[in-house]
Amino acid sequence: MKSCNSCKRMASNIEQKLPNNGLGMKLVDSIRYVGFKTTGRLPSPKGLASAVISLLQGDDYNIDELVRLIQSDPAIAGELLKFSNAANFGHSSPIVSIPKAVIALGTRQVSIIVSAFSVLRSHRMGKCTPFDYEKFWSRALATAISAQALASYTKFNAEENFTAGLLCSLGELALASVYPDSYGEIISKSDDRHNRIKLEQEAFGCDHRELGATLVLEWGLPLKLVTAICHCEAPDDAGFQEGSRIHELTLSLHVALTLADICVADGAARKEMLPSLYAKAARLGISAEEINSTAGDIIANWKEWGKQLKIQVLC
Repeated sequence: MKSCNSCKRMASNIEQKLPNNGLGMKLVDSIRYVGFKTTGRLPSPKGLASAVISLLQGDDYNIDELVRLIQSDPAIAGELLKFSNAANFGHSSPIVSIPKAVIALGTRQVSIIVSAFSVLRSHRMGKCTPFDYEKFWSRALATAISAQALASYTKFNAEENFTAGLLCSLGELALASVYPDSYGEIISKSDDRHNRIKLEQEAFGCDHRELGATLVLEWGLPLKLVTAICHCEAPDDAGFQEGSRIHELTLSLHVALTLADICVADGAARKEMLPSLYAKAARLGISAEEINSTAGDIIANWKEWGKQLKIQVLC
C-alpha cells in the first residue's frame, strides 16, 4: 500500500494531467482516481506500449527509436500496419512499412493505438464472472469500425474516430477489473444502463463514463475525443449546441454504439433496433439507405478485424 504522502504526490501529478476541461465533462476526482490506480488493476498500457509512451514523453525522442520499438513486437507492428492502411483513405499505394505508418498516423496517434491494442491483449479475460469479456471486445471493435465508417459522412478524422470507438466503453472494463465482485453484483442486478449508472455511483463514487474519460485523457487522447467518449451514451444530456462540431462528434459515437449493439444482437432483436438507428443516423444527415449500405461494409470489416485480432465476432 502506498504511503499517504506518495498518494498525495500521485494525486498532484494526476491533477496536472487532468485539467479543468471546460466542456461540462465530469472526471473522477484525483484522490479517488489514485485509489483506482493504487490497486494496480486499472486497464493500462504495458510492455511495448508503456515504453512507447515513455519515449514520446521526452523532448528529444528519435523517430528511428520509436520505429525500432514497434518493430520489436511483430503482433503490435502488424496491427498498426493494418490500422494505418484502413485509415489511409483515398491512397492507392498500401502502407507496408512501420516508418511510413508512423508518418501517416503521427506519433500521438501511434501511441494511442499501441496503447489500445496493448490493453486489448492483456484484458481478454478477468475475474468479474458476470462481465462478458468476449462480447465487450467484440462490441468495442464493432463500435470502432462503425465510428471510422461514419467519419466519411461527418468529415471527422477517421483514425481518431476508430480510436474513440474502440475505447468509448473502457470504463466498464475498468470497473470489472478493479472491483470484479462488486461490479459483478451490479451487472447481475440490472440490465438497464441508466439504472446501472446509478448503482455505479452509489458503489464507487463515479460511473463507468467518468472513469473511462479520465483514463483516456490520462493516456493522451485529444480533449474533444475524451469529451465525446464521456457523453456518447447520452449525447443530448451534455447540453451541447445542436449542430456544433462537438455535438456531432458525440452523436456520431452514439450512432456507432447503436450499430455495434445491432452487430452483437441476435437476428430478432436487430430488426427491433433498426428504427432507432435510422432516427439517430438521420440527425447526422445519413439516410436509411446509406446507413444500411454502410452497415454491410462495417460487418465485413468487423469480421476481418476480428479474425486478425482473434476476437470472436458475435454475428
